[in-house]
Amino acid sequence: MSDPDASSEMRKLMVLHLASFVGNLGDNAMHDGEYRTRAADLPFCLDHRACEVRDFIHWHERSFDERFVADAARADVLVVGGFSLFQLWRDTTVSGTYLDVTAEFFANLPCPVLFHGLGCDATRGVNPLAVERTCAFLDVLLPRENCRFSLRNDGSVDLIRAHLGPRYADAMEIVPDGGLFGEPRSHVHAGLSADARFIAVNLAGDMPDKRYRSADGVDLTERFAREVADGLGALMAEDPTLQCVFVPHIYSDFEPISAVLDAFDDRLRRTRVLVAGLAQGEAGWSASFDLYRRASAAISMRYHASLGSIGFGTPVRGISTHHKVEGQFAAYGLAERCHPFSEHSDLRPLFAGLARDLADPESVRRQFLEIRGSERARLSRYHGEVATWLMGQTEARA
Repeated sequence: MSDPDASSEMRKLMVLHLASFVGNLGDNAMHDGEYRTRAADLPFCLDHRACEVRDFIHWHERSFDERFVADAARADVLVVGGFSLFQLWRDTTVSGTYLDVTAEFFANLPCPVLFHGLGCDATRGVNPLAVERTCAFLDVLLPRENCRFSLRNDGSVDLIRAHLGPRYADAMEIVPDGGLFGEPRSHVHAGLSADARFIAVNLAGDMPDKRYRSADGVDLTERFAREVADGLGALMAEDPTLQCVFVPHIYSDFEPISAVLDAFDDRLRRTRVLVAGLAQGEAGWSASFDLYRRASAAISMRYHASLGSIGFGTPVRGISTHHKVEGQFAAYGLAERCHPFSEHSDLRPLFAGLARDLADPESVRRQFLEIRGSERARLSRYHGEVATWLMGQTEARA
């Protein structure tokens, strides 16, 4: 997987990239933005080779063994991330992280390792054994010259600080996620004219036990669907030119989409509501994210749906059932744009805010594009540091 627009005159470096490429479409938007910004900023021509992390964790088709070491030996740098490496409930791995591999394995690899844009996840709680093992993992790798760590700016550093300690939080730089800089191609979308006005709606269907359950286990799916259907229906009733397009990022997202469709007025769902298709991985992300770029406004439950919309300047409001969505909005001073959903919450303020965005989108667009510009400059500075580190590492291996 080669970087777009890379100069053939630059020194070429092979990058082995351990990450998720078929997880959900947000991962692919993130990789696109990362590869583009690296190609623009680094004094190297980078050739990224995908190494699917699910082969090691979920599908158990690969392991961290001699074959992986051989792959690393052929690379100039191993990039790990971005994904939630720090999963603070995970007590089933030797490292206490998402990856079941020792710190010493990474420390002894024949190439430098860039742990980039990592997340910290405490959705399923914090396990003391996972914390202990994660600290031991970082104690080995943080001092190593051939390893470099950064965290994405979604509030992960606050979790690291609170549960691992300030020493670990302060040792890792905070960087913008590549999803802010993804550039999808233009696509033709069935049922949408070139000048269509629509709200892009992203609903998350994974972890239903966390997203759609009350503290005492009551299923809140029907209530959630009714609130979303009522809110969208009111906006479309107010503006007869407005449509709604649901944008799934993974197969499980069709579950809450179906629940909202079931709660819609029948005439509305048959005449002014569309559901986008889902093609996983590199083949599908561009068409889906083109919808966020073209939308008049967006609702997001997933991290990269929120981040991509901000990057495009599309007025977006989040529904928080996962702390990284809330953390991302807060990191940009946009906390009022993120609305929690629980047995105690009310989504009517979200739709009232969305009505204001539709009435005056330009001020929001300007604010979002200023955020993108500021974050792009911040990432460029970080890439300068990475370039210096990489030069030193590759010269040492020469």
